[in-house]
Amino acid sequence: MNLNLLFITKLLPRADIIGGPILVYHRIKNLSSMGHSITLIAPAYNDKDRKDKSLNRFCERIIKIPSVGERPLNEVEELHRKLNRPRLFLTGDGGYNEKIEDALKSLLKEKHFDAIIAEYSMMGQYIEANYDLIPRDTVAVISVHECYTKAFELRAGKGEDISKEAMRELFNYEFKMYRRADKILTLTRGDADILRDYDPKLGEKIRVVPHGVDTEFFTPPPRKNWDTKSILYLGNFQHYPNVDAVKNFISYCWGKVLKEVPDAKFYAIGFNPPEELLNLRSDNVIVKQGGSNEDVRKFYWESDVFVAPIELGTGFRGKILEAQACGLPVVATPLAAFGMNPVNGKEMFIADDYDTFSEYVVMLLKDVGLRKKIGMNALALARRFDHRSAAKKLEQVLKEARDTDGSQSA
Repeated sequence: MNLNLLFITKLLPRADIIGGPILVYHRIKNLSSMGHSITLIAPAYNDKDRKDKSLNRFCERIIKIPSVGERPLNEVEELHRKLNRPRLFLTGDGGYNEKIEDALKSLLKEKHFDAIIAEYSMMGQYIEANYDLIPRDTVAVISVHECYTKAFELRAGKGEDISKEAMRELFNYEFKMYRRADKILTLTRGDADILRDYDPKLGEKIRVVPHGVDTEFFTPPPRKNWDTKSILYLGNFQHYPNVDAVKNFISYCWGKVLKEVPDAKFYAIGFNPPEELLNLRSDNVIVKQGGSNEDVRKFYWESDVFVAPIELGTGFRGKILEAQACGLPVVATPLAAFGMNPVNGKEMFIADDYDTFSEYVVMLLKDVGLRKKIGMNALALARRFDHRSAAKKLEQVLKEARDTDGSQSA
């Protein structure tokens, strides 16, 4: 039986964008191709969002809500008092938007959905706030791309000034949302364990639906220049862990790499690089905007090593799968490799200290044969994570949840 599904997303899932939205795009695309009816509520941040039609053929209806922009502090405080939600959830773009909530309420009156899927925990606030309006036979799902409480603990551990009160407020509300939901999706078993550690009672609600990669689009290059010494990091720089990763590589690895490979170049490519990254540019450090899939694939094809010196955030790093699907060897921290279960030294190199991390990068830059070998093994690993397989897993979870919850409420 086909399902009527409502997605509420933090970012508009376009075909030409990098990061988490591409995961949601492929979930919608593949569920639609399997015969399910999709309705989407998503914020529109800019003209590209407003004009985008890449999901039109996969959705029965798309409701684009104008972004509220960044809110001034006094408005955040006013909403905080009114809604009793953490300030993180109210800061504007990506956070609370009254028109998204209004659209949800209106749709619940117009149509019955088999499941409502809030993509990103931030969107779970609409399920929590309107839970009493959701029919009992509609499965309320929160798709957790990262646990905010864990992410903020990691940031505090690196010295960021986050008060205990703010952490407590965030934890209380985040897990209140999860307790409201009928099902919780995580991208990895490790992410599921994080949620269970905070609240063991959530265990029965959690289902692991992994990230994926478009292996028809992300493929090895038709021709490869093996004489370059190009290192790549790619990410959405509006998500701070990506900014932190670039700073980690420059601070702890770049000098060691240049000493051994003086003609190396480091490319930090992504959406909306901030001033603190642009200030790091030099003749051999290139920081620039890159958004479309065609741009991204070109950078993968023209690079020799992909680095992922990630220390913040949780979740699954889809960009690593894209790099591997293009046959690019990867050097990563254990956190970056979360959920893939790679064989270290075969499918990628994993290092928990930056001296070793730098040594792996230098070794790959100097040894073309090793790059080819690790790249081929990486390609085989990526093919196990095709988006279509992930969509089938999600379909299974939604159907099982509907049948179980529907029988209990009957």
